[in-house]
Amino acid sequence: MVKKNLIKLIILLFFISGCGYNPIFSNKNSSFAVYELTTTGNTKLNKIINSRLNNYKGSDGTKKFSLTIETNLNKEIISRNSKGNPKTYRINLKSNLSVKDSEGKVKNKLFSKSVDYNNKSNKSDLKKYENETSKNLAEKISAEIIIYLQSI
Repeated sequence: MVKKNLIKLIILLFFISGCGYNPIFSNKNSSFAVYELTTTGNTKLNKIINSRLNNYKGSDGTKKFSLTIETNLNKEIISRNSKGNPKTYRINLKSNLSVKDSEGKVKNKLFSKSVDYNNKSNKSDLKKYENETSKNLAEKISAEIIIYLQSI
């Protein structure tokens, strides 16, 4: 019984180790490199996007890009209660990416993410939640930008 389980474990480890797993956001052997990165708009969210894309500066990618990113964050009221106070909000994060390759060709792409959430009675909790949500949206957009650059 113990020998059967040991053999099954060894076979399982053999197949798992040979699966060829490679992280998507690893800059090792990436197909692109960023040689210039310019950002405008919301500075706090641009720092998050910059930190993810700075890993690709000076890498050995075959394609080299100059990036310009314009980031806008909008908060809007979606619904109100019977007294006219806000009940639900929506945060929209839009990033307009302009990619210039080494040959001078320019491609533009708009990345957009949004989240709806309920109002909270404690305004400091609401502000913390909004900051955390906008940070998460910026991380998702930076991941989408990296995937887009790898696909060009």
